[in-house]
Amino acid sequence: MRRILPYIFLIIISLFLYNYSKDTREDIKVEHNYMQDAPYRVVLETYKNRYICNDCDMMIKRYLNSAQVIYNHNVYFFDDVGCMIRWLDRQEFRNKAKMYVYSTDTGTYIDAKLAWYIRDANTPLGYGFGAYETSIGAITSAMTRSTIEEQIGNFKIKRETKQIYEFEEIKQFALRGETLLNPMIKRELLKKR
Repeated sequence: MRRILPYIFLIIISLFLYNYSKDTREDIKVEHNYMQDAPYRVVLETYKNRYICNDCDMMIKRYLNSAQVIYNHNVYFFDDVGCMIRWLDRQEFRNKAKMYVYSTDTGTYIDAKLAWYIRDANTPLGYGFGAYETSIGAITSAMTRSTIEEQIGNFKIKRETKQIYEFEEIKQFALRGETLLNPMIKRELLKKR
């Protein structure tokens, strides 16, 4: 009995600490009363707050490819640009909301409608939409699943070599299901590898 007692004590302490950490941690899906006219400053490095995607309920683990929607002083968080587009399409305020995506080339949140996109990025949910602030950043991106042509060093890039898209095009692809989640589209997009 004396040998078992320390183990029982450790189990009780572990359960207590687990319940305490679960109660003190806050999962954030919506930030209310946000009065600024700029993207919300997300801090992912803390243990206390966890940001959760409003579409798929997954925890946002990194800034890359994340997105935000701001409407009526509320900020909604997303781990993937595809999640944001799908979720926003189901909302009544879809045409009135401000959308921000995390830019891969500048490392900041930018207006989603002004960003350039690629369709073969390595994203959390696999939609494949990577956002860039500049078209050159999108064309020369190394964060994709496709290879880059030798011509990039000379900046003699044709649009056919590396496809880049505007927000409305990406939105149509996402709503029609033409993402990397679709095996036929994935095979078509990645066949140049």
